[in-house]
Amino acid sequence: MHPRALVGTVLEARRRHGVAAAAGTLLEGLAQVFVRLEFVQIIMLERSRAPAQPAETGGRFGAVLADEATLLALQAQEDWGIDAVKLAALRAGDQCLLNLVDGRPAGYTWVHSRGLPEILPGLWLRLPPGWLYNFAAYTHPAFRGSGLQSWRHAAVLRHPAWQGSAGLVGWVRATNHASRRGQGKSGYVPVGWIVRVGLGPWQMTLSSTSLTRRGMACLPAPMRPAAAAPAR
Repeated sequence: MHPRALVGTVLEARRRHGVAAAAGTLLEGLAQVFVRLEFVQIIMLERSRAPAQPAETGGRFGAVLADEATLLALQAQEDWGIDAVKLAALRAGDQCLLNLVDGRPAGYTWVHSRGLPEILPGLWLRLPPGWLYNFAAYTHPAFRGSGLQSWRHAAVLRHPAWQGSAGLVGWVRATNHASRRGQGKSGYVPVGWIVRVGLGPWQMTLSSTSLTRRGMACLPAPMRPAAAAPAR
């Protein structure tokens, strides 16, 4: 990050979130000059903490699972962020819950239910049984301010596809204070952290023991079942 940009980011963090947030932002920015540093918080939303009555008016909000044809149609439009990575995730078994407002697509959130999501490039997180990984949430600019952020988390847990789940797991960068505050309003609580440090080809990942106690583990190269041989 350019020094001027870093100063501006630090001052903005101090104005909006206080001195401690500014100090953390400064340290992360300085560290990035010498090494590649990623510091994230793992957050969890237990089913019991999800809002029982999401903010909605007269049944205006709805949600459906998006199929590939729907996502391709959204990809052809501007501002939806549907790329090849998300389409590959759908084909691999992840699912996209499309948010509707008055029947119109308004945003989405993605759900991984197989227990081993790739949370950062080359870093997988083994989840405890029954937990979902919630990622890539998005609200279209035309619908921001409608209260969709907290509503969509509860919508996932209310959906028939995931009614038996324990809750949602996600992550947020430690210095993204606005996102951390928004997730807190949705009922998420921080349960641990992961730090990844890289310098050239060398890389090290550390995680808090609180994640281990909750049945989670970082896996840089998880074992995957061998592909089935083609029928002859």
